[in-house]
Formats: sequence, structure tokens, C-alpha cells
Amino acid sequence: MASQVVSVAAKLKRIREAFIKQIPTQLETIRAAYADVIQGEEQTIALETLHRRLHTLGGACASFGLAMLSEAAKTGEHLAKDAMRSEIPLDNQWHGGMRESLARMEQEVGLIDPSEGMDFQARELTVVTVDKPERERKCIYLCEDDSFQRLSLTTQIGCFGFEVVSFGELDHLRNAVRNAPPDAIVMDVVFPDRPMGGAEIMDLIQSERDAPIPTVFISSQSDLSHRLSAVRAGSSAYFVKPVNITELCSTLNVLTSAVQPEACRVLIVDDDPQLAEYHALILQEVGMITQTVNDPLQAMTPLMDFNPDLILMDMYMPGCNGMELAKAIRQIGAYFSIPIVFLSSETDIDKQFHAMRMGGDEFLTKPIKPHHLISSVAVRAERMKIIRSNLIRDSMTGLFNHTATKEYLDTAVAQARRTGGEICFAMIDVDRFKLVNDTYGHPIGDQVLIALSRLIGQRLRKTDIVGRFGGEEFAAVLTDCKMAEAVVLLDRLRESFSEILFQAGNETFSSTFSCGVATLSDFGNPSAIIKGADEALYEAKNGGRNRVVSAGKNR
Repeated sequence: MASQVVSVAAKLKRIREAFIKQIPTQLETIRAAYADVIQGEEQTIALETLHRRLHTLGGACASFGLAMLSEAAKTGEHLAKDAMRSEIPLDNQWHGGMRESLARMEQEVGLIDPSEGMDFQARELTVVTVDKPERERKCIYLCEDDSFQRLSLTTQIGCFGFEVVSFGELDHLRNAVRNAPPDAIVMDVVFPDRPMGGAEIMDLIQSERDAPIPTVFISSQSDLSHRLSAVRAGSSAYFVKPVNITELCSTLNVLTSAVQPEACRVLIVDDDPQLAEYHALILQEVGMITQTVNDPLQAMTPLMDFNPDLILMDMYMPGCNGMELAKAIRQIGAYFSIPIVFLSSETDIDKQFHAMRMGGDEFLTKPIKPHHLISSVAVRAERMKIIRSNLIRDSMTGLFNHTATKEYLDTAVAQARRTGGEICFAMIDVDRFKLVNDTYGHPIGDQVLIALSRLIGQRLRKTDIVGRFGGEEFAAVLTDCKMAEAVVLLDRLRESFSEILFQAGNETFSSTFSCGVATLSDFGNPSAIIKGADEALYEAKNGGRNRVVSAGKNR
């Protein structure tokens, strides 16, 4: 099989158990540091050491699910910090608070059950490492002084498809960046004897480079001073420990993605051909895609075929003025929200406002400076792209919704008919999903759906369309794909999903899906293809579930 399924839960459990075994040693170093504070010799250094060791223990315990021990260590850390700032005297009250913190830590250590697993979110434990070409694996440098947190983060980040190289020393990271720069860096802020060490070294690293490296900072500190130090060092994101691995890896994916954002599409309606082309050229120079229409009465066909993100139109044109055309466009449901920007030599403010009341979003006056035109168009076009994305995407999984998936199927069928290509349509349904919700709760059920959506997105080709058809049902449009190829691809996907371990509290479980596949050559039109795939899915369910069934003649 082309994938290796890794049980992160088991790995993290082993790491956690190893961490717990060395907690008594950490407590001894904390007691020794406190003893140095009591003796009063070189008290500033002693307080700094005590603060650092409490900080390290508190942050690590939070990451390993030891919340009460972390809280006790944090209490002591805050006391040490206040004393370092000379905000409170080292009187009997301070020493009483510190001793109470140490006693609570001792008590909590005695209550730890090493056999328990960490209550990570299920989707953070969902790992399928796919065999990818080496060039597709993004390299992440991780710098964290705590060895257990470093190992834990390396394990989890690596399972999301990244190649992770970890460092415990700041100088080692700097030398590695000089020799072989990574795609991104995950950097802790606080290091021994250097409260802002991570930010300081990143500031130095970035200053030595022509192009900055995307950097994500992590820290147990959430205050503004630490966040500002990260910002000044060029941070792309900041996560407070314990780190949400799903969000961290999603951020890394965005920062290291080579996929360029889709260009804005602008329809220009102007009866002056030269002026229309001039404005088109300005927008094209910054990467926008344009189409010009010189006859406003012929604007409807290009509007529907070109599907612009924004319409830029003149106000006075023969046969139909811009205000009339804007109002007519607004009366078409699909274009009610599309931005319409008037570009005219009209300087009468009353007429400009009247044009906007008739359906315009902004009024620009000719002649216009190129950068003004670009800014006005770009802001509104990008906003329209976001609105459209929200309308066609499922909010939980990020996949296309039911309506958008069907529309993409219609488009794919029309194109296949023109080119003589083949299309496979697959319907995927999670087996016994109601039982998952009833047994483990809806939040865990949602995480199963998110895991499957990510797996499908990772494993299918970039040209394929994946959508959430409803509830626990997903759909995929596989273009230029024959049935035999689709069945092999989907069956491998099914095998991988069935081996994923999900965590619900202290329990682990796995899930499966059934799949039905139909082709354009067998069913002829979109509605028939959907029906054929649905019937094949029904057959897969009745046949015992956890299988892929093909419909039609190509079975």
C-alpha cells in the first residue's frame, strides 16, 4: 500500500510516560533553586534560575495533559517573576506561597497515572503519511529547549506530511539555516537564561537573509511583550502552549504552500475600445484577468461565461447607459452581490450618487491614476472572492458544499463531452456514523468527518473536485479517469481511513467508509451519474460496508 499509517496516540503515550518518569528530577532542581534563594547569595541569579525551571515544568506539563501540576508550577513561576521585578518582597508571605506551590506539585505528582494517554483532539491524532515525491515534502526546523516537548512536537508535525529537523540549541539552528534554509521555522520564545532568546536569534537570522523565512513562534507566555518580541522578529503566527497541532500544521501548510492565489477576474464594459484596453492593460500588469465588452447590449453572455469577480463600466454608452445595465444585472439573483464600479468622466456629485443608488458600489472619475484604479478594483474583487468562497464551501470541512459540487460535476460533464474524456463520480459515506456520535459525542464525530475530508483532499489528484454532499456523505468528481483507475485509488483511500486511530478521552477507535462509483460513459448525464453512484453506495452498504462498489457496465 502506498501509505504508512502511524499511531500518533501510541507514540505520544510513550513520550508522556518518559516525561513523567523524569518529573521528580525536575522537582529536585526546583527545590535546589529555591534553597539558593533562601540562602540569599546571588539572589538575582537564584530567582532567575527558579523562575526558568518552574516555567519549563509548567509549560511541559500543560502540553502533556498534566493540567493540575502545570497550574501549581505556574503559581510558583508567577511568584518568582514578581520577585524578579521587585514587585513584592521576599517576606514570609512570599515564602509561604512558594512552599505551598512546591507542596502542591509534590501532591500532584503522586496522583499522576502514567498509563493514561493525553486527551488530544482526535483530529490531532489522525495521521496518514503518504509516500510523496521528496520535492513535495516541506522541511520545517523546530527549535525548543525542552527535550520532551521537542520530541512531542516533532512527532506530531512530522505526521502531517512535513519533514521536521529539531534543535535544542539556538546556535545550532542558526548554523543549520546558514547551510540549508528550511521552508519554515517553529521557534520557542523562552530559552534558559534568555527570556526572549527565540525572538532574538530569529531577528539575527532574518537580518542575514535576503528573503525572510516564514516563522511560527510558540510560547507558554501569552502577554503582549512576548507577542511584540515575536512580531519584531518577523513572526508569521504565534501559538500559546499547549499548542493546537491542527491549527499549527494548517498554518505551516499555508506558509509553505507554493499554490498561487487565483487571479481576480474583471469584466470591463466601455464603448471606447482603446480606453477599455488601456484599463485592461493596467489591471493585467498586476496579475488580474480581464475581458472587455464595447457594446453594453452584448454584456450578458460574457458576464455569464467569464464569471467575473467585479464589473468595471462606463456610465454613458450608446443603446444602454451604465446605470440601466447595473440595475438589470442586479435583478439577476446570481449577480445581486457582484461589485460594480463606475468609471466615468462625470464630475457631477449628484449624478454620481444617483448612479450608485442604481446599483453601483463606487464611482471613479476619468482620468484615473493607475494605482488608484488597481487599489479600488483589487479590494472589492478580493472581497467578492471571499464571499463566493464562503457561499460554496462547507464551513466545517472546507470542502465544496452540495450545490457547488453538483455545479462542478455539470461543468466537468460538459467539458468531457467536448473533449471525449471520461469522468468518474464517487459517493463516500462513513459507516455507522450515528453510532460514533451516540457513543463518543458529536464533537468527536465532527473530527472523524474532518479527518476523512483531509485524507480525501490529500490523496486525490489536484484536478479532482471533492465536496461534502451532506451529513457524513462526501462526493468526488474525478476527471479524465477510467473506472478501474478510480476503484484502485478509492480502495487505497478506504484502506488508509480504516486504519486511522481516533482518540476519545482514554479510548481509541477506528472508522470505515463505503463508496459507490459511476462513470459518464455508462450513465450519460450528471443526474444519472449521481443516481448510479448512490445505488452503488447502497449496494456497498448492504454488502457489509467498508468497500468500494462500481456501478454500470464497467463493474
